[in-house]
Amino acid sequence: MNIKSLLLGSAAALAAVSGAQAADAIVAAEPEPMEYVRVCDAFGTGYFYIPGTETCLKVGGYVRFDAKYNDAYRLDREGSYTNTRAHISLDTASDTEWGALKTKIVARFDYNPHHPQFGYEENTRTRLNQAYITWGGFLVGLADSQYSQFSGYAGDVINDDVISYGPFELNQVSYTFDAGNGFKVVASLEDDGTNDNDIPGGASDWPDAVLGAKYDNGTFAASLVGGYDESQEEGAVKGRISGKFGAFSAFLMGGWNSDGDDINKYAPGTNYGDAVVGWGDWAVWGGAGYKFTDKVAANVQVGYTDSEVLAATANVKWTPVSGLLIQPEVSYTSVDNAQMDDDQWTGMVRLQRTF
Repeated sequence: MNIKSLLLGSAAALAAVSGAQAADAIVAAEPEPMEYVRVCDAFGTGYFYIPGTETCLKVGGYVRFDAKYNDAYRLDREGSYTNTRAHISLDTASDTEWGALKTKIVARFDYNPHHPQFGYEENTRTRLNQAYITWGGFLVGLADSQYSQFSGYAGDVINDDVISYGPFELNQVSYTFDAGNGFKVVASLEDDGTNDNDIPGGASDWPDAVLGAKYDNGTFAASLVGGYDESQEEGAVKGRISGKFGAFSAFLMGGWNSDGDDINKYAPGTNYGDAVVGWGDWAVWGGAGYKFTDKVAANVQVGYTDSEVLAATANVKWTPVSGLLIQPEVSYTSVDNAQMDDDQWTGMVRLQRTF
């Protein structure tokens, strides 16, 4: 074999090997871009950007179990009762040139095996609790009446409205002016769902109206709010003051009914069993709380009306670990007037996991 033949053979062999390797070569594809969830801290803890948008989303809720003996709201309900609730909330928020555009959705699913006593057709009750849009001070949709929420609810107890202090879930259009120094004013038009005629599905002539003012600097708060029920052509005025002093907090709230003989949306009555009892001319609520440690707190609340209804409640709130609440509570309700004469003790315990 001469040198020329050797070189030609080597070149052919190398070409064959190179061709085989080229045929078997694997070309790695470039990875597709991945969009990880981004934290959105502009609107508070728990928000994240919905992928591909500039809208922030927050998912939350709780699972709750209540067990109680007797019912503070109905003096004809004696014995043991239980209820389990799943509460789901969805909040969205995004910046606009007119301020933050937000929505809120809250749905609740309750399972109560004692449904006949509580007026439910099924053991499981599903309801839309809140669904509203807020933008530039405006709120439209389903939310608690501004008469109840603007000034602040009652105390930090479960049975806080045995003596009812106003309406809750209803459709509304409201506007809140925030001066930025702790002072706010609210005006609201609210649909109470009451028909002014006997036609099934008929409507009210006009919506109900609420107007209120509040000052809150984080330590001290004072508010005054009024509501007019156009169906009853009556209303109520309610004032509330509250304060925080270190681990101690307290509040005092009072309401006046424009017609003591009338029960309207803003001076409501409560069905205690044998009768629906209203405020009369006035009602008052007061309460206090003390935080012993980061895990243990206690609260008391007392309410009384011109119609001689007394409601007193006390509890202990224990949070053994973050997100878990264990809360025993005891309540006493007494009605002593021309409509009924009865009283009842109620004891209950609540376990709640919030996420």
